[in-house]
Parts: sequence; structure tokens; C-alpha cells
Amino acid sequence: MGARIALCADEVSCAQPGLIGLDGENLGEQEWLELHVEGSDARRRIAASEDLSEAWVVSCSDVAAINLAAALKADRPELSVCLVDFEGGGSLLSRAHTAQIDEVLGRSAFVERYNQAKQQAAKETQLDGALSVPQKAEVESGALAVAPRALADVEQVAQIATELSLIAHAPGRGFIMPVVSGSGGAGKSSVSVLGAFVAHEMGYRTLLLDYDLQFGDAAIMAGIENPLTIDELIDSPERLEQEMKRGGGPTLVAAPQRLEMAERVVRATPALLDRIAPSFDVVIANTGAAWADQHAVLLEKSTAVLFLVDQRASSVRACKHALELCARCGIATGQFQFVLNRCGKNVPLSAVDVSNALQGAPVAELREGGRDVEDYLASGSAAELLQTGNELCSGIRRLIAQVLPDEQRIIQVDDAGGNHAAPRKRGRHGAKRRGWGR
Repeated sequence: MGARIALCADEVSCAQPGLIGLDGENLGEQEWLELHVEGSDARRRIAASEDLSEAWVVSCSDVAAINLAAALKADRPELSVCLVDFEGGGSLLSRAHTAQIDEVLGRSAFVERYNQAKQQAAKETQLDGALSVPQKAEVESGALAVAPRALADVEQVAQIATELSLIAHAPGRGFIMPVVSGSGGAGKSSVSVLGAFVAHEMGYRTLLLDYDLQFGDAAIMAGIENPLTIDELIDSPERLEQEMKRGGGPTLVAAPQRLEMAERVVRATPALLDRIAPSFDVVIANTGAAWADQHAVLLEKSTAVLFLVDQRASSVRACKHALELCARCGIATGQFQFVLNRCGKNVPLSAVDVSNALQGAPVAELREGGRDVEDYLASGSAAELLQTGNELCSGIRRLIAQVLPDEQRIIQVDDAGGNHAAPRKRGRHGAKRRGWGR
């Protein structure tokens, strides 16, 4: 048996696992699972258990789950601590980020994580059995002679090892990054589409989600005809696999064709993201101009956020209003990366100006791409635009390389506007998602 996982849950949840989404499970019989009901006992035993790989905190009999998760992380900073939250909320997620809790899992994500861990434990148990004490051994001339295994045993070991390798390289939870702005016209669609193509170019499994539910046109910019729409995906999740096989660029899920579908899509989005995000390394989401419920839903699932501001003073004011709205609604903004778009000579605003207006927040710059950007994207030629050396494209390459975590490949842009891919070691972050606010 390999590394074990600690599960902290109250006594009722342990006795009735269906209450936490684990219908039909007998938690006490899972040898790979270490159960804890009380917070004080959990802290003491988890601190002393060296074979634990993770700790999942669902609930506790004597302390709030968020407080227990924070204490476990403080006790053992190297331990991966996941807070399981079935309700969601900006305040809780912000507190989890502040406490450096590694991940916040919703119901479906928690159930999926449990099933993956159970399957891997079963495979490891099989492998341990296949590699147990030799069936036949005898001492000859003072040395141990081991009888060779049957060919079937060798094949079984090889098969199990292969399956374990596949599990170890299974997709991690997607890095979800919406592109937002305080008002329309800041360039969200262009940055989203080009950013998704750049991430795909870097070697990430990338999903471009057009979450401008009223007027999204990412499919046109990406040059994809008859795209799978988000409302169709909600009804038929199995269609995503076919979309992933299209090739030639990132996987696209387009905005609904009918405006009246927006409300239904918003309600279904949290569960949908929990289901599809693990199939991708990066999910880049375009958003609409008007701030509404869909923004809150998406921001609460995000890992990072690109917040675009353009050269209009009204865009800066709208950005500040949006941040005030986030504060009133308990939406954390620590993961926001502010970006000033359309920079160049003789423009009204610089990154320093916007940073001062935002009380010193760091602001990146994207250069004006000129008429080429509109012409190429209007004709569905995003991939071709990236090969032109356009200043906007070069800036997006640098921005994406800085924002995405532990990339497998990072694009280096030279002075001539060309680019090449340099390999970079992939870190742990590619296998899981940090809690909201990172």
C-alpha cells in the first residue's frame, strides 16, 4: 500500500457517506483512507503520520472545517490540504487562499477525487500482491534460489504497472482563467482567443470557453464552423470528447445561440466546470461586458483572472466600480492580473497611470496590434495572426507565459518578434488546482 489520505468528516457523515456524495461507500473499510472525526485528534495524528499524501477536510465535530484545514496546513506546510465545500462562496474561498490551503473542492470534484484515489489504491494493492514473496524458494549451497515466475504473472505485473502509469499521468484539475473588463470594448474576445491559441501552442491541453452568453463570437475568430455550444454541452457532456479531437488549435465551447438560454447556463456552470475542467490543463474563458450573475459564478471557479483596461478614462472607472462590486459581494480579487490594452506612443494612459488609479496594483501592458488584428480575427485566422509577429501577439505570449503555472513549454519572444519553444519542467501545480484566489 502506498501513500494514504486523511479524511476529516463529522461522525454522521462518516456513518452515512451519502451525505457527502459518497453513496454506497463504507469509509471504514478503505485501507488507504485515514478517518478523523474530531479536530484535535486529527491535528495530532496527521502531524505524526509520515505516510500521508493528502488531507481532505469536509467537516468536523468540534471545529469549523475552514479552521481545521488552515491548522493542518500550518502544522505541515508540505502536506497537500484540500477543503471540501458544497455550498461555495467568495468569503470562504478568500479565507482558504489566505490560509494557503492548496485546493477547494466542490461536491462533484470531491467525489471524482475520491474515486480516483480509490482506483489507484486498488491498482497498488494488485501490484503489491503480484510482487509478494516468491512462490517457491529453496536454499542451495547457502544461497537463496528463487523459482522463476510464470509468464502470466509477468504479464500481469506489466499490465498493472502500465495502468498505474496512466493514473499517475491522468489529467489534473484545469487552471481556469476568465478574461474580464469593467466595460465593453476593452479587447476581451481578442485576448481570450489569442491567449487560448498561445496556450495550445505551448503544449497545454487548452479549452477556450466563450462565456459571453449574449454576444460571444469566439468561434468566428477561431475559424470554427458549427461549434459545440455550452448549452449543448450541458445536455450532452459526452460530445466534448469529439470536440477535443478536432485538432489544429484549442478545444472550443461556444456561447449559446439563443439569448434566452443564458440563465439556464449560469445555473449549470459550476457543475459543468467541475466535470470538464479536469480534462484540460488550461481553461480560458471569454466574458461579456455587463457584470451579472455569470461573472460571479465564473470568478468563484477561477484560478487566475485577466482584468483588461483600455485607453479610455471610463474603462479605468469601470474597473474600479467592478472591484468595489467584488468587495461588496465577497469576491476575492487577489488573483486578478490587471492588463492595460492598446499601449503605444502618444496614448492617453500608461501602466503607471492605471496602477496609481488602482492604488498601486501591478499592471501589465499589451501593445496595440493595429488593423491586422481585426482583419485576421474577423476572417477566423487567429492561428495565422500569431505567426505574423504582431506586437499584440508577442505581448500575449509573454503575458500567458507569466500567468500560467509551471508550464510544460514556455514561449520566448525575441526582438525580431519570432518565437521558439523552450522546455521547462512541469511542477506539481499542473496536477491540481490551488484554491480560489491564487
